[in-house]
Amino acid sequence: MGYVLIRGEKKEIPDNRPVDILIPEYNIIVKDTVFGNGVVIWSNVNIYGAEIGAETKIGAFVEIRKGAKIGKRVKIEPLVFIPEGVTIEDCVFLGPNVVFTNDLFPRSCKEDGSLIEDYEIVPTLVKRGAAIGASSVIKCGITIGENALIGLGSVVVDDIPPGTLVYGEKARVRRVL
Repeated sequence: MGYVLIRGEKKEIPDNRPVDILIPEYNIIVKDTVFGNGVVIWSNVNIYGAEIGAETKIGAFVEIRKGAKIGKRVKIEPLVFIPEGVTIEDCVFLGPNVVFTNDLFPRSCKEDGSLIEDYEIVPTLVKRGAAIGASSVIKCGITIGENALIGLGSVVVDDIPPGTLVYGEKARVRRVL
């Protein structure tokens, strides 16, 4: 038996089994999610069918979608969106308002006006120790290398090599760390 901390209150969870948690007064919805021990969750969080590693901290107003995999000791600041297809390894930092994408050609409807139900999820990988600054947008289908640092407000559309600093509207390597 392990635990998660929800707004500072300890809640016991089974080891390596999906759990559902609903706490309306803090707008916390967790469905079919596997938690490692000691995860910390704040308010206004939605997590659906994800895997969250031990000692990860999840700030307020975060959404993590089905199939997302989050490693151990990851810090997820408020207002982060992590959709299906995103894998985040251990010890990664996600600044406030970081947004990941998972569809290269997003559309709501087909040409005939009918709603699109299925789309192709394009996987994204964030390697161990990377840090992504506030308000960055990450295009799907890329890999962010180990210990890479992405400056705030960056739009990342290409793979980022390990141990590099990138920033800007279209992030590019500025120097090797």
